[in-house]
Amino acid sequence: MIQVNHISKQYGGKPILQDISFSVPPGEKLSIVGPGGCGKTLLLKILLGLIEPDSGSSSILGVDMNQGSATDKAQVRKQIGMAFQQGGLFDFMTVRENLLFAIEHMTSMDPKLAQSTIDALLTAVKLPHVHSMFPYELSGGMQRRVGIARALCTHPQVAFFDEPTAGLDPVTSTIILNMILALGKQNKDTPSPSMIVVTSNVETAIRFADRILVMQESRVVADGPWRELFVSGPEWVQHFLQVRFIGLDLEYAKGLDLPDAFLRKHW
Repeated sequence: MIQVNHISKQYGGKPILQDISFSVPPGEKLSIVGPGGCGKTLLLKILLGLIEPDSGSSSILGVDMNQGSATDKAQVRKQIGMAFQQGGLFDFMTVRENLLFAIEHMTSMDPKLAQSTIDALLTAVKLPHVHSMFPYELSGGMQRRVGIARALCTHPQVAFFDEPTAGLDPVTSTIILNMILALGKQNKDTPSPSMIVVTSNVETAIRFADRILVMQESRVVADGPWRELFVSGPEWVQHFLQVRFIGLDLEYAKGLDLPDAFLRKHW
C-alpha cells in the first residue's frame, strides 16, 4: 500500500529527513513516533505528495506521489483519509456539510447512502447531535472526533492521523484511539485500510499499533514490534520508549500489556 525509498529532505543546509525507508502492506497499522522536531509531520506531507523530497521516492497504491501524473495522484488521493492535528475542518461548514463535502468529492456514493453513512459515523464517534453545529461550537476533542469521522467516511484504502491525541487528556485520548481502531474495521464490505499514526506520544503509539517506527534527529533509528524494541532495541530507543512508564501504577502498566521484562526491572 505504502512504499518509501531513501527519502531525504533538508532546509537551509540542515537535514530534516535522512535516508528514510519503510513499507506498509495492506491492512497494517503503523505508528511513527519520535520527539518533536524530528521530521514526522514533514514525512507525512511528503507521503501525501504535498512536498517534494530532495532525493528518494514514495508511492501509495503503486503511484509515485511526487513524480506520478496529476491524474494518477488525484485518483490515489481519493483513496486516502487524512485527519489533521487540529481537526482541519472548514469553519464555514456545519459538521454534516464537512463530511458530505468529503464524500461528494472523493466518492460516487448515493446521496441517501451518504446521509446514512454520516449519521452512522457521528453516532460511532459519540456525536450524534452535532450535525448542524459549526466547528467553532465544538471542543477540541469533539473537533478531533469529527475529523476522524471525515477521514474515514469515504472508506479509504489508506488513512493518516497526525497527532490525533496531542493536547488532550488521557481519557479523551483513549476514547479517540479506540474510535480510530473501531472505525477502521467497521465496514464489513471492504478491507480494513492501512493506517499510519504520527505522534510524539509513546503511549498513543503503542496503543495504536504493534509495529512502531522510531525517529530521532531526522533518521529512523528503529522499526519493529514495540514490545521487542522496548526491551532489546538500541539504548536510546529503549530509554525513549520506557521513560514515560517508569513509576506508573503497576496495574495500569500491566493493563498496557508492557513487556514482563520491563515490569520486573522497574517494579
